[in-house]
Amino acid sequence: KHAPAEKEKIQIPQMKILLVNPPIEDFYITGIRRQPLGLLHIAASLRAAGYSPEILNCHTGKKHVLDMPVEFDYLRKYTDNSDPQLRFPIKNYTHYGMSWHEIETRIKRTPADIYFVSSLFTTYYQETEKIVSLIRKNSSDAVIAVGGYHPSLYPEYYIKKGVADYVIKGEGEAVAVRLVQVLERGGRPEDIPGIISGRSNAEEKKLMAAVPDVNELPFPLRELLMRRDFRAYRKIFISMITSRGCPNRCEFCTGRTIWGNSYRSRSADSVIDEILHCIYNYGADIINFEDDNLFPAKKRAGELLTEIIKMKKNRKVNPEFTAMNGISLENIDEEIIPLMKDAGFNELNISLVTQSSEVQRVNRRPFNSLKFRSIAERANRAGLNVRGYFILGMPGQDIKEIEDTISFMKSLSIQVFPSVFYNVFSQESEWKMQRSSAFFNETGDLTREDVIKFFNRCSRNN
Repeated sequence: KHAPAEKEKIQIPQMKILLVNPPIEDFYITGIRRQPLGLLHIAASLRAAGYSPEILNCHTGKKHVLDMPVEFDYLRKYTDNSDPQLRFPIKNYTHYGMSWHEIETRIKRTPADIYFVSSLFTTYYQETEKIVSLIRKNSSDAVIAVGGYHPSLYPEYYIKKGVADYVIKGEGEAVAVRLVQVLERGGRPEDIPGIISGRSNAEEKKLMAAVPDVNELPFPLRELLMRRDFRAYRKIFISMITSRGCPNRCEFCTGRTIWGNSYRSRSADSVIDEILHCIYNYGADIINFEDDNLFPAKKRAGELLTEIIKMKKNRKVNPEFTAMNGISLENIDEEIIPLMKDAGFNELNISLVTQSSEVQRVNRRPFNSLKFRSIAERANRAGLNVRGYFILGMPGQDIKEIEDTISFMKSLSIQVFPSVFYNVFSQESEWKMQRSSAFFNETGDLTREDVIKFFNRCSRNN
């Protein structure tokens, strides 16, 4: 007897996938944040699942000055104010990244079946919408999914306005892979936990994606970036994260919108492997940890720093480390500071938020001013450049409280940087203004003039 013929395998055409990181329009940016880690993690998971994603990173080093949008007309009386105390401290409103014409040309050149578009911050939601409109114009049949903090906070906005076909709520790696598979093979995308569409019911809209094991995730697919994306301070600068989430519950933080209520840290071995990968494959001079809470416990801090010190000695490598997102202080002590110095940290970014114990309590801050002082003083003695931050214009603050906060921080002989308060939980008409550079929010205790004066005072001192 002849063996039965094998059934012919059905070849499913693989979807073309493009991930898009929009440009930014603002009064200023932190120039080193041009590496879209979220999209690169999603790209790595898609690659691991057998796909060949591409990325359009529109947030480049290019820039051009724009006319200030009408939404910021309230700032015009400060932009050229004759009183230096009341002068708006930022010269121009600027488009950072590829021009819209260049972006459209690139979209035409790399058509895709599905686009994953980042909408990381509420204040930049219009840039995301502009990207989507260019995709719709040139690829009317393409599927568009958006993700990030803003869509996770306001998924209904994107769905009801028809901005996107799908919103990814929470972490996107597994969800993106599953969405592509379902669209290829048939099924109901709205049944995927973490996916929201116009067909999702009220209960489904509450669901976030299941949180992944962070030790099992592939490294971000940095090979999709251009060499220019790694340049900062005339060196090769690479960002990475060693954990997801934060065990704290500070009132003003939106971190749980993406990461949920859990805190998950990678093993020290996994972190060291990625550091070495960045050194050997990209020539990293500086590694920047972007964790929401890099050192949530003294044990974790000690283990990771000790392994980094061993790595540098055994592998004969000497990268510099920084944590520009800041170090939370609640569970570390003075013993950690020398380890940071030995590991290759030259600066320490720490946030007091406020000197007021009452405002600290209301906002559920996990440490007090005495702890801040002890760490700042120890870091100074260790030779670290200490940059201290506080929030300026927060509800509950008054002029005396801010005066006390600045005086306290200056007494420590550190640089003092105010972060102007903004509120992403505001109404839609105010989303564009909810950014630290816009000085939008006023309270019964603090006028806009007060906030600008304090900001300029700190800038002059630095």
